[in-house]
Order: sequence, then structure tokens, then C-alpha cells
Amino acid sequence: MLKLNKNLNKRKTQLTGRFKLPFSLNGALENQPKWVNEKDTEEVENLIGHLFIKYLREVEKRKVLYFSHNAKDDHKNPDLLIHLDGKVYGIQVTQFVLREYLSRFNQAKRICEKLSKFISDTYEPPIKINIQISTPWDSDEVPKSPTKKYKKLAKEIANKISENIEVLTSKNEYLNFYLNKTEFKEIAEDFNLYPIPQDNKSNFFGNNNVYIDYGFDDILICEEDINETAEKVYNDKNNGNSEILIIWGDERQFMNTEKYIIKALTEKFDNTTFESIYFISFVNFMAVQDRVISVNKIK
Repeated sequence: MLKLNKNLNKRKTQLTGRFKLPFSLNGALENQPKWVNEKDTEEVENLIGHLFIKYLREVEKRKVLYFSHNAKDDHKNPDLLIHLDGKVYGIQVTQFVLREYLSRFNQAKRICEKLSKFISDTYEPPIKINIQISTPWDSDEVPKSPTKKYKKLAKEIANKISENIEVLTSKNEYLNFYLNKTEFKEIAEDFNLYPIPQDNKSNFFGNNNVYIDYGFDDILICEEDINETAEKVYNDKNNGNSEILIIWGDERQFMNTEKYIIKALTEKFDNTTFESIYFISFVNFMAVQDRVISVNKIK
């Protein structure tokens, strides 16, 4: 039902993309507990320090006595200190975050959650319902409309849910509705309703039995985004006071583009003040059955 948004890559080199399955037994991965809280700097550095020591000992067969946090880690000073092969080295730790991916994801989350609240304020259904909303044919941009326009769209959707609640309760089938183009052409073209099967959870954004997938929140990763992020990491961290740089990231965000990230980092740090650079990636969820830590030496 959702259209292919033809302008999504903005003439960039698309590498991969992701869309959501409507529901699952456990719900959206974004709602699962994380292994490490990216916003807690000390927690991140502690985990990366332990992973790095394990790698050095088991893979590079290096002699590591300890690592510790550096109390004076401002102004490009080391975040960690490590006793390695009889010497103490400084380590800077930074996360590789694809800015376009994260920005689009957060915008989608905010708008969908806002719409979900507006809908449930008008009518809260007695069952969990997924709502997929299509953006207009000629647009994939995040709609920049006033709140009153979203409230009007929410009321339209809420009324259709209310009018069709008996069908939604009794049948597992999609109900499709086209919107008035004059009223809603800037933000949406049509939408569908689908009851979430019993014992399943929605993978979409929302609450109060109302969950939304908006057409613009399918995520693409482009080569230019990776190169821009690599350049930002270089500009932020090069010419620091550490011998070692560790760049880490959440594999869930990369969608199997690690080889492009490693290539971009290798090219960008070809001339650098760091003696050694490592790229560490893993799936940042607590409940991972077979956890794999990937470590690539950039320099």
C-alpha cells in the first residue's frame, strides 16, 4: 500500500534501506533494553575499555595490565588510559552515528507519536490497530505542517477507526481510505487500518492501542552520509592528545554497510596524529542470543 518515494535519496548513492514489519511477538526493536546507554559516557567508555582489552589479549596477543578512566578528558585529552606492553597510552572513544539516518528516524518517531496521541484523544480503540499513512506521490520529505493540520488528519483517522471498529474487531484485513487532496495533500495521500493479531505487538510508533507507520520513515543509507560522518569524526578527533582512537557503533543502525564505513574511515585517517585506530561494532541490545563483537583495525 505504501508508495515508492521517488525522491528519497536526493541524488545520493543509495547503499541499502530498511522498512518495518508491521508486528511481531516482541514488538519494535527500538523498545528493547539496550546493552549500553549511548547517552551515559562513562558507561560507554567502560564497556569499550573492557572489549578492547579482551581483543588485545586474545587476538593481538598483547600484554595489557589495566585500563582506567581519565579524569581530565576535556580538550581532546584521552578518555581512557591503558597500560599496554609496558607503556601507558591514551585512548579517545567516539561513536560513529549516521546523522541522516538518526535525524530521519527521530523526526519520524516524534511525528508518529504525536499523531498517535491526537488519534487516541479523539477515539481510543478497544484493540491494538496499526495505521500506515502514505506521503504524497511527489514527496518523501518529512512534512512540515502546523499542529492543527496533524490534528485534522488524526480526527479523520480516528473517525474511520470508530466507524469500522466492528469490522476491525472481527476480521484480520486491511481497510484502505483515500484522503481529500485539497485538505491533506501536503502531509498524506491515503492510509490503511489493520488490527494487530492477538498475542502480537506493533513494530510501529505509538501508544494507547494506536500505532503508526508514516511513509517517510522508511530509512535509507547513502554513501555520501557515511563519508560525511567519517569526515566529522576526523575533524572532531584528529590532532588530539591520545595515541589510540576507538570508533564504535551500533550494527543495527549500519544495516550491513560496515565495509563502506571502514573504507571511508581508512581513507579519511590516512594521514593522522593517532598511532592506532580501531572500529568496534556490535548490536546494542541486551537480549542478543549469540553476541558478536566485530573489531577492525583502521590503522
